[in-house]
Formats: sequence, structure tokens, C-alpha cells
Amino acid sequence: MIEKPTILITSLGRTGTEFFARLFAEILPDSTSIHEPDIFQNTGVENKWRHYLHQVRRAGIWRMVILKALGKWTLVDLSDAKFLGRMNTEGAMHGLRMQRRAFIHKLPGTAYVEANIGYYGLLDITSRVFRAHRAIFIVRDGRDWVRSHMNWGEFYGKKGLRKLISHNWPTARGLPGDTYTDKWNYMTRFEKLCWAWARLNEYALDTFSGNPHVRVFRFEEIFMGKAKYDVLMEMLTFATSLPGVSSADVSTVQGWLEQKIHKSSEGFPAWENWTNEQKRQFEHICGPLMEKLRYPIL
Repeated sequence: MIEKPTILITSLGRTGTEFFARLFAEILPDSTSIHEPDIFQNTGVENKWRHYLHQVRRAGIWRMVILKALGKWTLVDLSDAKFLGRMNTEGAMHGLRMQRRAFIHKLPGTAYVEANIGYYGLLDITSRVFRAHRAIFIVRDGRDWVRSHMNWGEFYGKKGLRKLISHNWPTARGLPGDTYTDKWNYMTRFEKLCWAWARLNEYALDTFSGNPHVRVFRFEEIFMGKAKYDVLMEMLTFATSLPGVSSADVSTVQGWLEQKIHKSSEGFPAWENWTNEQKRQFEHICGPLMEKLRYPIL
């Protein structure tokens, strides 16, 4: 078991995970709070090479170069393998322990905070890997998530060398029996993103339904709701209610929700300006989960 109290924040991206890593670093000064330590960051940083060097120094050359090249320093690959049925629970637990136990132990602070998309499919096993933890899964309205990723360009949009060497999200082709397995090669990127939002979120929600240490929060209620600071405080209170975690300094929280990190371009339009065909495709693929998550489609 990993002994250090741990707080995890995860999602399918475009939900402010980097924001939360920075926020927890502010309110829990006696902790180490990190955003995706196993993913080379090349966006949203002033000097990507300096940032690469910082990541290598923190994790070590062995992890960030050797193990990463071998596919053994990447949590998102564990989640993907579980989602695709290529790895069982025991294998995922072993992989998570091997990738995080020594890494977390050597970091300073009495608690560890990690914001990482890689945990999206692992929240059913975290209580069997971490001695004491809290986990937050953030969902976002599928229409805004699809639009954000259409503008961001990374999800099903990588090309050339980057497509070969970096993470590529699961596809319906890897899921025999899926409704879209045989249609995948003929689907637009828009349709594929609709599929990813529905299938991956649904998988994540189903896997951790039995884990009492995980809670779901809606992106919109944290960043845009009338009571957004109340929701943020509720989330922070839940996340820090761990033995061994010093009291959070929430005095500096006011004003944080007005910050923006990794804002995408505005090229792809909002829902109101989608074509009728796009709206039909979205409702067909995402409608059931949108309803389950209480996102009304008007």
C-alpha cells in the first residue's frame, strides 16, 4: 500500500486539472501537488524545454526516459488497457503501485496531490493501492467538451511523429461488439469525440460507483455556477478530509475561479451554431449519458 495521504483529481481533460494542481499547492503548502508527472507537457508553458528538464529531474531519467519509452511510466495507458479489456484488476493494481509507490514516497511533504487524466479508469482500485485517499472526478457538459477538444486538436487530432510517440486515446475499433466498431473509420473527428465523451465517462462512472472515497463534481458548477465558490469549498473540504492532511489554508481561494488555464481557440462553434446533422449525431451518441448526468439538451 502507498502510505502517504493522497488526493487525486481526474477527468477526460479540458476540465481544469492543471488549475486544481496549482490550487492545492497553494492551500496545502505542506504537500507536493503535481499536474500529470508522467506526461511531457508542451502546451501552456513558457519554456517547454525547461519544463521538460524539470519533469525529468523530478521523476528521474529512469522513469521519464527509460520506463516511459517502454510504456511503464504512463497511468493513462493503464486506464486505456482496463477500458479496452486488455488488463484485469490485479494487473492494473500492480502497475499503479509500481508507477507511484517509490515516486510518491521520495517527494517532500506530508501529503501528495496529483491531477492527472490517467486515473480516469483506475478509481475502482485506488482504495486497494492507497492507504488513505480522496479522489475527484470532474465531468463537463458533452457539448462544451466536444467543442473544446475540436478546438484544442489533441484528442484524435495528432499527426506525424507526435501521433506515433505520444498517447493516443482508445477507439471503437479496439472494442469488439461496440456499436461503432465497424463504423469507426468512416466517422468524422466530431463523431469520434462524441463517442469518447460518452463511452469513457460512462466507463469511469461505472468503475468507481462502489468507491466511497470518490466524488463527482460538475465543471460548470465549479467554474460558472452562481454558487461556484460554495461548490469549490465543498470539493476542497471533501478532498482534504484525510487523516494526516494538515488543515487547508482556504483564505486565498477567493479569486482563483476567475483564472483561466489552457483556454482553447474559438474556431469550432458552440452548440447553438452546430449543424442539424451534428446535433443529431451528438444526441444519438451522447444523449443517454447527458440525461443521466442531468445535462438537459434543449
